[in-house]
Amino acid sequence: MFPFIQGFIFSFSNELNSQHVYNQLNGLRGFNAYIHKCETLNSVHKSNNVKKICARLLQYLDNYTKSINENDEYDICMLLSFWVYSRLFDILKSKGETYIYRVYAKFQSIWYGFIDDNLKNTNNKKCRPISDLAVYDDWRDRKELYEYCVDYYTFSQTLAGFPDRCKEFYKYVESKKALYAKFKNLCSSDKKKGCPEFYAKCEKYDPEKVLHTLPCHHVIMDERKAAALVTSQKRDTYPNTGANSEETPVGIVPVGVSQNSSGKTQTVENVGNILLGVVATTMTSGALYRVNINSLI
Repeated sequence: MFPFIQGFIFSFSNELNSQHVYNQLNGLRGFNAYIHKCETLNSVHKSNNVKKICARLLQYLDNYTKSINENDEYDICMLLSFWVYSRLFDILKSKGETYIYRVYAKFQSIWYGFIDDNLKNTNNKKCRPISDLAVYDDWRDRKELYEYCVDYYTFSQTLAGFPDRCKEFYKYVESKKALYAKFKNLCSSDKKKGCPEFYAKCEKYDPEKVLHTLPCHHVIMDERKAAALVTSQKRDTYPNTGANSEETPVGIVPVGVSQNSSGKTQTVENVGNILLGVVATTMTSGALYRVNINSLI
């Protein structure tokens, strides 16, 4: 499985529509029959791996997209384009984005040719590549947004009666807040440039609009309020006294330590006296030792 959620992996990932498509592509067998249609990629860096991606794509187009209709819930061609580009990035990232984009352009040529030669007689929607997908540096964010848009509704219908599943999905939806904030700003009425065409269809799944509709919303809010209350009570019980809280305050002497009139602690004087006694004893012992030696000579 190729994780599609940046920074997060959830237990239900394989059940999402987008991941189901990716798993089908990654799990295809028999794609070698299409390798010969990808020969124009022979000059590409790591061409064997790149041609395998090409062959998987063509096999998928041949076997699955014949059933694609205009009224389908989501555009599978968009997912295919994102899958192709992200796989190319994984293989060719050391060559830089410009190189990857040129290779993707070659993919588009092969893709268009295959559609025209093999699927022209079908009455279904022609699944064509998204040509401007890599124009934007933030293609990963656009991929993540579209996947979430594709996944939200279908999976949200499976949550009733499954509180733990709902709580995990709640965290998944929450993780998209920053993503939506970015595109909400980008797609505002005065800044349409760079706004994804699919954003209008995804806007209704904005976390700010849907979180409160999930069946576990009130339970999660109550749990968070209770946790915040416990934290607040601990803070009140054990107040932070500052960075120097472990130091002894001025004028206070630790237990077992007395202070004389000069302001010095008695412990310090006692330690000093002990050290002087040790030195004096050592000097005396040395003198006696020399006397005894002289008497023996």
